[in-house]
Amino acid sequence: MIAWLILVLFTAAFNLFVFIAARGRWGRLVPLLAIASLAGTVAGNEIGRRLGLDLLRIGSFELVAASVAAQLAMLATLLLAALAPAEPPPA
Repeated sequence: MIAWLILVLFTAAFNLFVFIAARGRWGRLVPLLAIASLAGTVAGNEIGRRLGLDLLRIGSFELVAASVAAQLAMLATLLLAALAPAEPPPA
């Protein structure tokens, strides 16, 4: 269990830094992107385990499936944040 948690944290952090580097800027969304990366890593690992995707496996951790899901979760978070209004409407 501890090894799984360490792999989840390292995979989520690595994917977050890759996503931010590809995006080219830090911003106010980084905490939300970190949560999305963590949730995507856990969900991707479980989906990969249940579907039997053995592309790159470390013990019982599905690294590729977890990374792909983390990237998709951060992309979805970024796209949903772009739909939000930039400033509150005048009162």
